[in-house]
Amino acid sequence: MKKKRKFVSQEVNHTYQRTISGFNIFYEVEDYLVYYTIFSVMSIRYGITVYGLCLMIDHLHSLVSASDPSVFSRFMSNVTILFVKEFNKARRRPGALFSEYFGSAPKLGMKLLRTAIAYLFNNPVERSLCRYAQQYRWNFLAYAESDHPFSEPIVLRNASRRLRGAIKEVDGTVARNIHLTYVQLKRLLKGLERKERNQLIDYIIVRYNVIRYDILTSKCYDGYENMLIAINSNTGSEYEIQEQKWSRSDAEYRELYQHVHSCGYDDAGDIISLDTDTKLTLMMDRMRKTKASRLQISKYLHLTVASK
Repeated sequence: MKKKRKFVSQEVNHTYQRTISGFNIFYEVEDYLVYYTIFSVMSIRYGITVYGLCLMIDHLHSLVSASDPSVFSRFMSNVTILFVKEFNKARRRPGALFSEYFGSAPKLGMKLLRTAIAYLFNNPVERSLCRYAQQYRWNFLAYAESDHPFSEPIVLRNASRRLRGAIKEVDGTVARNIHLTYVQLKRLLKGLERKERNQLIDYIIVRYNVIRYDILTSKCYDGYENMLIAINSNTGSEYEIQEQKWSRSDAEYRELYQHVHSCGYDDAGDIISLDTDTKLTLMMDRMRKTKASRLQISKYLHLTVASK
């Protein structure tokens, strides 16, 4: 039985949303950045205060506060509708993407809040995607201290014309409070060498960043270093939201990604839009060549099969 969704106005609330059947949605950098920029733009539009956000392969977490539960519902609805529209168009798939149910639970009191913060940021650690929370780009923790945690600083006079043009375009979309699209991101990232590609990704994240690290560090931990110590020494917990968990780590998805690309499928849409028979053939092949389980492969391919 599903627990009743709770949301308390003006308090920090932990929210959780997962995909239908646990299907993967975050395959490539464009998937992460499209969702992230939509979330950021809508949070400004609806006056949502964001304290944390973590994008995992098949679900996501956030810590937010809003003036009213109805405002929060409209915010979540619009974020979901916009992302599903973008994702389906780019990945050539129809229909719903997220489960109708998403969880939310207020974190009243410092103990519950700190536990929720640790839980959110440590999701990738628990799923074997990194050793420390700040090593995972898509929980955005590292951006609390640096504007280029995964790249070298941008020196415009040394940057390529393509990177300078991309920065100018990103600045324009931020100024107009417009999210980035798949088509736009592919164009902006195309042709950049790895160094400048990572610089641009960091730049986009920082320019769209709405996470109130200042409140987290000052209210809860008395400084960034203390926050890191607390997060890295306690994985946190969540008992008020029913989060579906899988027995294996998420590290196998990285192996799957490499193997699938080696077969000539360069875009996630190429995989998702395959017919069922081709997906089944590909699944049997991947089961022989990777450590991924049948269930993990089916989630990766958006294929509904028995988990055994």
